[in-house]
Amino acid sequence: MPRTRLILTQKGGPFELSMKRRVSFEGEPMEYWAADSLQSYVTGLYRASGLGAGYSSHSGRRTFATRLIANGQSLETVQILLGHSHIDHVAPYLEAPQRDLREAIAEIDLGE
Repeated sequence: MPRTRLILTQKGGPFELSMKRRVSFEGEPMEYWAADSLQSYVTGLYRASGLGAGYSSHSGRRTFATRLIANGQSLETVQILLGHSHIDHVAPYLEAPQRDLREAIAEIDLGE
C-alpha cells in the first residue's frame, strides 16, 4: 500500500489509503487507491469556511485543470498532470470561468 508524508494528519502521521474498485468508462473493472479520511477532512474545511455545497476534495483539481487550459496548456498536458490514462477523463474537471462565459456571449453578433 502506498504511503506518503506529503500531507499529514493532525496527529502527524500519513493519511491511510484504501483500495477501491469501480467500473471504468469502457466498462472494465478497475482498482485504485483513495484517501477517504483526507477527502472528509478537506470537505470539512470547505464547510467550516462557509463553502459547503458544491465544493469537495476535487475542487482544487478542477481549478488546477481549468487554469492550465486558460493559460494555453493542451488537454494532453492536463491529462498527464491529473494522472488520467484517457483524455476523456479530463472533461469532468474543466470548468468555464464566469468571466469567459460573459465574454463569449458578448461576442455574439445578434444582427441588430
